[in-house]
Amino acid sequence: MRVRPPAVAALLALALAATGCSTVVAGVASPPGGTRTDATDADLTVQLAEEGDETDRIARNALVDVLTYWDRTYPEVFGGGFGPVDGGFWSIDPDETDPADLPDGPCFADDVEDLADNAYYCPDEDLVVYDRGWMAELAEDYGPFVVAEVMAHEIAHAVQAHAGLDDPSIVAETQAECFAGAWTRWVVRGGAAHFSVRPKELDPYLLGYLYFGDEAGSSPDAEDAHGSVFDQLSAFQEGYADGPVACAAFDSARLFTEEEFGADEAATGGDLPYEEVVAGTDDLLTAFWDQALSRGFPGTDPLGGLLDAPDLRAADGTGTVCGGGGELDLQFCPVDDTVRYDGVELLEPAYAEVGDFAVPTLLGLPYGMAVREQRGLSVDDAAAVTGSVCATGWLVREVHRGAVDGLDVALSPGDVDEAAVVLLRYATDETVVPVPGLSGFELVDDFRRGFVEGGAACGF
Repeated sequence: MRVRPPAVAALLALALAATGCSTVVAGVASPPGGTRTDATDADLTVQLAEEGDETDRIARNALVDVLTYWDRTYPEVFGGGFGPVDGGFWSIDPDETDPADLPDGPCFADDVEDLADNAYYCPDEDLVVYDRGWMAELAEDYGPFVVAEVMAHEIAHAVQAHAGLDDPSIVAETQAECFAGAWTRWVVRGGAAHFSVRPKELDPYLLGYLYFGDEAGSSPDAEDAHGSVFDQLSAFQEGYADGPVACAAFDSARLFTEEEFGADEAATGGDLPYEEVVAGTDDLLTAFWDQALSRGFPGTDPLGGLLDAPDLRAADGTGTVCGGGGELDLQFCPVDDTVRYDGVELLEPAYAEVGDFAVPTLLGLPYGMAVREQRGLSVDDAAAVTGSVCATGWLVREVHRGAVDGLDVALSPGDVDEAAVVLLRYATDETVVPVPGLSGFELVDDFRRGFVEGGAACGF
């Protein structure tokens, strides 16, 4: 976050360096009915595909499944039929593909090297091109299902073209991710002939947005804007949760978190020293929850009651043990109404790896538990975790809107990205969230609901 002068409280910021476009997911799971059969060239031809190439095999399987999904779904969303992708599907490898084998036209560069490290839909000739060598590298990092997700994203652009949608880049790219999320839910439910994936396997996919989201500080109005990490991630999860009709409603009025750095932020990304961030977080959490309980926010009535602010304190190692329980890196201790954290094992590494907004995101979880305890709600089950994660999203929403009284702070570009990333990277550890079985995918979706819908979604 950045401080608005004159500063009342010094707080938090980040520039999360993330580049690129498209999608990512974890490996292919064995479906309940057994292994899936492969699509063949008779089902769908991929031009210039290399016989026996694993990436081309996965891409063909994915394309058949994605096209099947849209043949069934397009009439329900847009009316009429989706129809064929007339220009077909092209697999290239800059180290192997002979430029003479590529057709002339606006969709292919004269130099095959210019097609490297990319996958794209070209509306001029209604075709999809991908670099199979680059996709193989992505699959090594994120699992083979990433290939399927990239295909889902690019076919989503074909859907937009066939439906006559013409929106600014950031709308089109996040909408394509939303459509990919809707397709993924169909796969999870067993609808696909060639792929199966379980929800808990989607965590590495979401971390892939660090690669595919725009770099923090990018302009949302850029000609090739794809959206921040959170813009893309939340769009995927909205499609997964709400389906393709919700995706089709995307327009320029949608809330995007991508924004350019101010002149004073460009050099540092807005980060503040760790000690200042921790001290400022205590002020932020207290201010937010005091207002949430007693005064409310624009469009949100107060929850009722007054805040009895818990004591937030470092308690490294055995100091994090509460009431005879096990050692945790983060917890609310109802015995003495404290929020305890292990700075050495948790907060400092998260600050260094993810950024300074990782600190209020993590501390917001046990602080939310303290508020739940004051309101007579559970503090030791899945509902307590998901409610507190959702409430942290609500907090970020109100800071983003500038609605928290008396702080004189604002989010910096990348802050919301950091919140989602730290949940994926740290919150699934049982020393951080001691309720087993919750995936990062689920936690980030709880955060998204709080950010998008506000406190009404969080069960307080």
